[in-house]
Amino acid sequence: MDRRLSNINPDKFNHKNVQLSAGYDITQPLWQRVPTRTDTGELAFDFMVIVKQLNKLAPMKQNIVLDEIYSVLEIYSKVILLADMNLKMNLLWVSHLPRPNLSIEIASRIIDVYPPARLISHRAD
Repeated sequence: MDRRLSNINPDKFNHKNVQLSAGYDITQPLWQRVPTRTDTGELAFDFMVIVKQLNKLAPMKQNIVLDEIYSVLEIYSKVILLADMNLKMNLLWVSHLPRPNLSIEIASRIIDVYPPARLISHRAD
């Protein structure tokens, strides 16, 4: 399986609802794709991370960073409902099952692998 997020088509891994899309042309707006509830009806939690300057990196370096971010998301694939990487906007959106402090935990790990990344919005766990 190709682990890079830089493919135009969404890449799926381990969890049926996790889509990582790094393409510039997505047919459906994010607000229509983001799950608001889990399969059991609980409200989904979500957060955004700005991945500063990621789209400006040389392609080889960009793929390395994307692979590292993908690896973090893969660790949490059983609780992530949707992960969307928008390289045009340098924005990562993650929706996940409602678990205390999970947004901060995932965002912290992403910042560990790509220090310029910043958590810009999340719903209080």
